Amino acid sequence: MKKIILLSVVFIAILGSCSNNGKKAETGEAKKVIKKNNSNSNNYNKIKSGSVVKWRASHLGGTNKRFGNVFLKSAEVSVNKNQIANAKILIDMNSLTVESFPTGSDEKRDLTKHLKSGDFFDVQKYPVSKFELTGIKKISGDYNSELTGNLTIKDITKSISFKANVNVDDDAISIKSEDFSVDRTDWNLKYHMKGSPGIPVNYLISNDIGFTIDATITK
Repeated sequence: MKKIILLSVVFIAILGSCSNNGKKAETGEAKKVIKKNNSNSNNYNKIKSGSVVKWRASHLGGTNKRFGNVFLKSAEVSVNKNQIANAKILIDMNSLTVESFPTGSDEKRDLTKHLKSGDFFDVQKYPVSKFELTGIKKISGDYNSELTGNLTIKDITKSISFKANVNVDDDAISIKSEDFSVDRTDWNLKYHMKGSPGIPVNYLISNDIGFTIDATITK
């Protein structure tokens, strides 16, 4: 019996260490937002059609992969001297979709309903999530920028940092991020998390939620 318990613990540890949901974003306590707008700022606030945040999740070990989209509700971005100074993006949680099952399937309907329920995002109570930029710096490599900002989900705010290609021109700002992930439990999303008592291993869900941002904001 002791060997069986030990093997189970090892198995859970191995599964819990695996994630296919993207590079882990640097996270921490929320940071102060410093407004840098001035009379010469250019403002962008129209969301181009097709702008999307793609999400990914899975059970432990990357099994039973699930994925879908969520769309932007509004955007306020200011630019000084061709550099983003401030940005506040609201995310419409009611727009969340599941794309890992066929259209019209019971699985698609049931998972969509479940994700919007109190077990996860509780969209009736918290219909909007928010990302507010606190810093951006130029980097080299596959991505030209590292963005840091406060991500608010279910009224809990944490700072996150991730890489992206950010392009600014006179008419539009485009942001295409790396595939990155955050620990959902930091935002009190704890349904069937690793270590949940009484939940079989194959029902446990990875703590990592992956995101990829592909958005364009125009004037």
